[in-house]
Amino acid sequence: MRPQFAFALLLVLFANPLLAAPEARQYQLSQRAAGDVADQIRDLYPGDELTVTSRGQQVIVRAEPALLDEIGQLVETLDVAPVQMRVTVRSRNTGMGKQGGGGVSINNNQVNVEASRKTISTQQTRERTLIVQEGQSAQISSGQVRALPVAIRGGRNPAAFLEKVETRSGFIVSPQVISDRAIELNIVSFEEDPDTGVPGYETEALMTLRRVEPGQWVSLGSTRQSRSGSQAGIVYQTGQNSSSVNSWEVRVDLM
Repeated sequence: MRPQFAFALLLVLFANPLLAAPEARQYQLSQRAAGDVADQIRDLYPGDELTVTSRGQQVIVRAEPALLDEIGQLVETLDVAPVQMRVTVRSRNTGMGKQGGGGVSINNNQVNVEASRKTISTQQTRERTLIVQEGQSAQISSGQVRALPVAIRGGRNPAAFLEKVETRSGFIVSPQVISDRAIELNIVSFEEDPDTGVPGYETEALMTLRRVEPGQWVSLGSTRQSRSGSQAGIVYQTGQNSSSVNSWEVRVDLM
């Protein structure tokens, strides 16, 4: 083996590990909490190619230099003031009832037959507003809307929401700003359905992703309830049927 070739081979074998040796870099933040940015970096790089810690307003990352350069650009993108959004929830309740009856009466040897029918319809609309920051989620349950006190990690995995949220009926809306003209809504709906007995069928949460414009109303879903009843006697009969529909919509505006 020629001396020049052997020397070049040694440079290839030993120079690359030295150039790619992991090192630690500190990134100073001015707008975002270091812990939040560190969590986002871990979510984007779940493997063991880097380690991330936070201290005060600093994020410390240990990785190969090429990856650290990439992380530096990412930190500059993430270190911006959180966007505030106004979440408006609109609920509608529409009801309709029908009542009918008939009877027979005798007065002065005269037989009178009476019948009546009445239809009643009602509609009620209610709106509630909540201010959230990007990264927060709004919980909608039992006609109330509130911001979740903790950030829910886990990306698009509904199990992460089930672990943090006590309610088993309602919605969780997590808005994320894509641009000035686009918002992505991560909507998780919970429903405590009775056991149907169907093998392999078990649903606790359903996740939906929608990309909408700011200020656009998005349907969350609706429920319907129906009731009926009747009474009868020797000379009378009454009956009633009623139904109600509850629907929910959500809108997100940038502030």
